[in-house]
Amino acid sequence: MTQKIAKLIIENPDLPVIAMVDGEICEDDSHMWLGSFSNALITEVGLVGERYYDDRDDFKDAYYDKHMEELDKRFNYRLDMLLADDEESKATAAKLDAYLNEVADTYMIKAIAVYVREPNMSIFKEAL
Repeated sequence: MTQKIAKLIIENPDLPVIAMVDGEICEDDSHMWLGSFSNALITEVGLVGERYYDDRDDFKDAYYDKHMEELDKRFNYRLDMLLADDEESKATAAKLDAYLNEVADTYMIKAIAVYVREPNMSIFKEAL
């Protein structure tokens, strides 16, 4: 895994490197936490509220949920349009989706994400 991370950094020196840390391993704020690298890739990352998203559709959904009332008024959108098959509903949904893509383009950054998961405890000997 470390070779993969090094290769991504060398090949993409202008991209920021960020750690995407599994919440399961960093709940205790009184000690250092330990984790293991599980994956590394180039992806987009964006922040909505206090939560980071590394999936564009999840980012768009979170942004919509946070601004639902305002966006529904702005685009004259109703949830029943999701199931409707008429041209007006499809056009409205397409306009809303285009807007959410613009938001994602503006607020998501391209980065090298290093995913940190539960540690591999088998590499340690426990001191007794």
